[in-house]
Amino acid sequence: MLPSSLVFALHIVIAVALTFRLLYRKLAVSTTLGWIIILFAIPYIGIFFYFLFGDHRMGRKRLHQSAWVRNFYQKRYGIDDDGGAAEELDVSDAFRAMSESIAADSGFHVTHNNRVEMLEDAGEILDRLVADIDAATNTCYLEFYIVEPEGRVTAVMEALVRASKRGVDCNLLADHFGSKALFRSSWLQRLRQAGVDVEASLPVGLIKSLSQRTDLRNHRKLIAIDQQIGYVGSFNLVDPRFFKQNKAVGEWVDIMFRLEGHIVDSLGVVFNADYIFDTVGLDIDRKALRDLPTDHPRETAPGDVALQLLPSGPEIHDSLIHEWVVSAIFAARKRVSIITPYFIPDETLTLALKAAQKRGVAVDIIVPERIDSRMAQSASESVFSELLRANITIMRYQDGLLHTKCVLIDDKVSMVGTVNMDTRSFYLNLELTLIAYDRGLNRDMDALRERYLANCVPLTHEEWTARPRFRRLQENVLRLAAPLL
Repeated sequence: MLPSSLVFALHIVIAVALTFRLLYRKLAVSTTLGWIIILFAIPYIGIFFYFLFGDHRMGRKRLHQSAWVRNFYQKRYGIDDDGGAAEELDVSDAFRAMSESIAADSGFHVTHNNRVEMLEDAGEILDRLVADIDAATNTCYLEFYIVEPEGRVTAVMEALVRASKRGVDCNLLADHFGSKALFRSSWLQRLRQAGVDVEASLPVGLIKSLSQRTDLRNHRKLIAIDQQIGYVGSFNLVDPRFFKQNKAVGEWVDIMFRLEGHIVDSLGVVFNADYIFDTVGLDIDRKALRDLPTDHPRETAPGDVALQLLPSGPEIHDSLIHEWVVSAIFAARKRVSIITPYFIPDETLTLALKAAQKRGVAVDIIVPERIDSRMAQSASESVFSELLRANITIMRYQDGLLHTKCVLIDDKVSMVGTVNMDTRSFYLNLELTLIAYDRGLNRDMDALRERYLANCVPLTHEEWTARPRFRRLQENVLRLAAPLL
């Protein structure tokens, strides 16, 4: 048995080495200091936690390969050629420059001539999805964080079985952790026996945790059918009547956009890239790339909405979605409205919101009164006092867990997708955001916001400051964990 002094010395050596690694990575100061405190204050356990959660270990190879794979499909689908699409946007110079920045960093340019239909009822979303799968003739690709095959979701499973049996290429990509219910159910074997390719995205396990970070999640929700019809939004493939009803938060409230037009090609690129990495791995060749559709047969222009897709996550060099949200708030001139279930803003986002309010921009935040994580709720509530003092409106939704995630800027720009306003969504999860540059769609989103507000109660500064001191301490302690996730 090693002497205690030697064990302590070994801990110090490892902690010092990891400290240098942290300094080399140049993370946010709060994150770096937090990890350094944990490394030195909790012998060995702190080191264990760092190896589990401290590094975005998707690996450099995947980082480089992801850009190459996306670029391959973007060229095949014609997405890499914008044809001056950004210049045609009816938005301010700031948002035009932001759209060009997204295109430069991710390869996804603005696409025009799209049709968008907003769906906000879970039953309607599932019914429309079943109808579109039943009408599919070539491909049917689904990617979800949570797939829970019970209730009305079984109709979607049945539709996939029917589509596969008539020769449609059906692929279902589900996050391994989020979709545990699917991978433990009898539906897994039934789908595979029918020819549906069901794959686990970002698989977790004890062995894998030794070589890669296993709390990184594929949080995307997207569907691409025949490269003609797409879906994107906050809706997991679940029936809200059954999903997490033991959490006592009510039914989950979501939206999905049903899309037609060239934006569906962008969805196809994201799906293809994620599918390739979860099935082939990192040793990808062009033959593997050509096994998925490599053409875009669309000739008609079904609509006139300008859209841009923004995927984000640790497989992309910079936190593009964090940059966009902060930049959009600074560029706002009339209003900023944020709807999100998980609201744990960092210092930069908080500063942007306060600065917008000071220059006369109307800022409001809509969050559910109760969410399914007490830790996340307390961490979120720790910033409420600061925002309320800055005269920022906070509304709490009463009629279930409001899971919609969107940002409305002025009267022309909307952001909808899977991204929560927290560190995990900005830096750790694979996320997907749809940005719309359209006055009509913005009006539709504003009408949705008004319907949410009808079920909200405002939070006042006087009410919030009257809460018990112990609760304030709990909120502030739990907030310390936010930058370390």
